[in-house]
Amino acid sequence: MATVLSEKSEKALQALFPSTRVGATPSELVDALVDAELWRRGFPDTVSGAVHPFALTQGSVLKEEYDLSTHGHGDGWVLGALLVDPREFTLFNMRHGFPKGDEALRAIVAALRAVAPRSKVVRLHADGFAALLGPTAEQRVEEPLLVERAREALCQGFERVAPGCAPDFTFGLLELTVVDPPHWQVLGPLAWAECERALFIARKAPWEGVMKRTLRLEGRLPELPR
Repeated sequence: MATVLSEKSEKALQALFPSTRVGATPSELVDALVDAELWRRGFPDTVSGAVHPFALTQGSVLKEEYDLSTHGHGDGWVLGALLVDPREFTLFNMRHGFPKGDEALRAIVAALRAVAPRSKVVRLHADGFAALLGPTAEQRVEEPLLVERAREALCQGFERVAPGCAPDFTFGLLELTVVDPPHWQVLGPLAWAECERALFIARKAPWEGVMKRTLRLEGRLPELPR
């Protein structure tokens, strides 16, 4: 049975999802809406298999990490991140085609999961990814040889996709501390922004060691007089 939308709903969906093709059917517009909501709820990105950035910037992917961290009290809520971004990935797609490019993205996610099996692997942007090492990961970002293990896993993954054609990679290690966050909902957008910032720095000049950032939000509730 064909999907029937009111003119108002159809125009609203076209405005919400301008990237859908021109002349998209009502069913395709509804599918875009459903996909966006699934991604916000933590369902994997259909291409790479990683958590979609919507789950980080708009969803609850870090709520469990917050709940297991004594709510950011004490020295602060701490999140580690292993970051990776293939350089000039557009050229890889041009040379090998988008299907191979999609395979390569899945290989990146598989490599990150191999070196950080309990992490939450998030797609930050088109070809940038982060393995988030919160309390549930049971792994610290300071682990020796973490980047080298990731580099080896990535090269092996790309060798299976396009032998001899692995690109160079930008790697980053971030330890983010948020002191006194007022609520778990502020953490996702902060984590996304700080991961992107760390990748930008790492692209400009290779960074040795862990980039450490502390953000003070002063969200702790004051003690009321008795």
